[in-house]
Amino acid sequence: MCSIVSYNWITDTEYYFSIKYILLKNNILANYSIRDLEKLSGIKAHTIRIWEQRYHIIEPKRTATNIRYYTDEDLQYLLNVAFLNRNGHRISKISKMSREEISRKVSSISQDSMENTNQLQSLTMAMIELSEEKFEQIIGGSIEKDGFEETVVGIIIPFLEKLSLLWLTGSIGTVHEHFINNLIKQKIAVHTDKLALPDSKASALKPKVLLFDPQVDDQEVLLSLIHYLLRAKGCRTMYLGKGISLNDLNVAIPIFEPNCLFTTLSDYNPKNNPQDFLNRLSLNHPNLQILSTVRSLVRALQLPDNVVVLEDFSEFMEFLEEI
Repeated sequence: MCSIVSYNWITDTEYYFSIKYILLKNNILANYSIRDLEKLSGIKAHTIRIWEQRYHIIEPKRTATNIRYYTDEDLQYLLNVAFLNRNGHRISKISKMSREEISRKVSSISQDSMENTNQLQSLTMAMIELSEEKFEQIIGGSIEKDGFEETVVGIIIPFLEKLSLLWLTGSIGTVHEHFINNLIKQKIAVHTDKLALPDSKASALKPKVLLFDPQVDDQEVLLSLIHYLLRAKGCRTMYLGKGISLNDLNVAIPIFEPNCLFTTLSDYNPKNNPQDFLNRLSLNHPNLQILSTVRSLVRALQLPDNVVVLEDFSEFMEFLEEI
């Protein structure tokens, strides 16, 4: 059980629209800095810059003193782009769509959102009732209709976010959590097993990734999902699962020889400290790229140079896209 998708941007967006109503009512036009766009769209400033440079998503204007700024139209467009990106559309594909196409796609997804909400509610009831039959009806039906990867993005990831909130607030117990996690892991294992082993020549230019979780609490669903997506992308991987110590890595790394480590961390467990662990991991393996998701009550982490924390699922999908 793990939460990697943040929906805090919704509150900021609602705030934006309330402010915009006042501005428009009074015929006032607003300009925005890149930090304003970050707060209002939920897309980090450095990601917006990458989207500008690589995909030409938006082009900033400049004042007479060469200060960058963005307009209302830029903000509205970025909100639509962010919405599509959060709903599983890759930024490279979005960048090739016209603004009219993007608006139509946003409207279409908004109309379908009730169906997605109903699926999440039904999946929650299947968990509470401990009903494997209902789980299979929802997830199996979605896989048959849309494919496994679309089911991951559209149902499983949003459900894991909801599951983490239910668990943290005490709305569900350990039995419910383990029941649904094991069913999801079974699905992931089946579809991972269907993937062909990566071709050695084709995978030579892709990251060679060792995945592990140093904790014993159950975040293995997330890690196994990421393993599936990396393997589906043609990466060579070694999946070690949970309860892996730094000493264990010293055995596996010289044999597998990865160039990237992927881990999942949480500070909800008082025995675990993401900052300390990432510092030690970086110190032990300074020449490896280290990627991590962090479920943290304390967001500010001082990251070593070879460590990147992926704060939401769209960032991981961007990483995948670059492979």
